[in-house]
Amino acid sequence: MGLLLAAACGVAALADEIRHNDVLYLDEAGMKPIPLKARVGTQITFSRGASAALGSLRAGQTVQLIGYAERRYYVEKQIALGKVRGWVDAEALEPLTLEQRAVLDQQCERAKTIKPAIARHEVLIGMTQPEVLAAVGQPQEKSGSRTAQGDEETWGYVTYRYEPYTQSSLVNGYYVTQTLNRKVVSGGREVVFRNGVVTAIRAKEGGAQAQEMPPPVVVPVPVIIPQPVIPHRHGGRVSPPPAKKPGTPPKGAPTPPGTIRFQDAKKPAADGKTAAPTP
Repeated sequence: MGLLLAAACGVAALADEIRHNDVLYLDEAGMKPIPLKARVGTQITFSRGASAALGSLRAGQTVQLIGYAERRYYVEKQIALGKVRGWVDAEALEPLTLEQRAVLDQQCERAKTIKPAIARHEVLIGMTQPEVLAAVGQPQEKSGSRTAQGDEETWGYVTYRYEPYTQSSLVNGYYVTQTLNRKVVSGGREVVFRNGVVTAIRAKEGGAQAQEMPPPVVVPVPVIIPQPVIPHRHGGRVSPPPAKKPGTPPKGAPTPPGTIRFQDAKKPAADGKTAAPTP
């Protein structure tokens, strides 16, 4: 079975790549792939257990070493329809030089410290940019400069926290108070790279501000005094009661002392004389 049979499954496997903790992946260490030739014919397999063969590798063909481990290497092979990645017996490939092996062994020891830090989302001096991205993700700010020691790049990270606050409003005639959360800046840091390696980590000053929610707004409850309305019907329609003249006492009410009833003052007496006003 040739490498062309791996085009469908091997190329698709790039997106579903499984990375092992005990394998040194050269891209994570900031290293370029190492070209190696096959000494004998062998199989490129999907898993480290030499199962699910992706294709055959003939003697003299070149692969790119992208994952370094004991006994089996993780390699990439360019084919007509794309790239295929899989595992190959280390004995089937030409040996690494002493210098290459020393560098890879040193990187393996380094990975024992770096990988746990990435899992804890920590940044350490000596990390590469891919390792920082794996640990804390993309920065909010980037800036670069060129110095006598090399190119410098600064990544700015802003950290946030959520704090509760209350907001009151009038909803359907009821005074409602809600407890909400808003995002505020709690700190930050700057990661300085020189030639792609972390050389300094410092507290961030005056970084990007978070988009905070507006301050709480308290809406006072309006005081409404209801007024009684007595309906009056005129021709089937309801109309408000007629307005009373000011100072007119209601019908049947007792007359206050010192009040003159003008209708009594005009009433004629039995003998035809005008009666005196009733006190």
